[in-house]
Amino acid sequence: MASGRHILVIEDDYDLLFLIKKLLEMKGFKVITAITGKEGKKKFRKHSRELFSVILDLSLPDLDGKKICGEFRKKQPDLPIIITTGSEDQKQKQELDNIGIQAFLKKPFDLHELVDCISSFN
Repeated sequence: MASGRHILVIEDDYDLLFLIKKLLEMKGFKVITAITGKEGKKKFRKHSRELFSVILDLSLPDLDGKKICGEFRKKQPDLPIIITTGSEDQKQKQELDNIGIQAFLKKPFDLHELVDCISSFN
């Protein structure tokens, strides 16, 4: 399925980040992780050409996830972005849809749902 494709995961919940990383690695992805928005932006710049997808937590402690999403979208308009959030704010979801995200997963989400989302990008 993945054949070494790179996914950047930006998530401030260490436990969830660990679970996502391990699951995606088992599926054959190479996973690049970041625990803060600042670190995520740095890793995006470093690895942008090799990225297959980004999984981005909307509620990061240091930077606005929606703003990060918009910046990534400007630099790579076709890169699939999956937003994860604990919020059910429909206005925010609509704004993100307008930016062009591929999926919006409400926490807690089933990790297999995440894999299904990624699989649909092929």
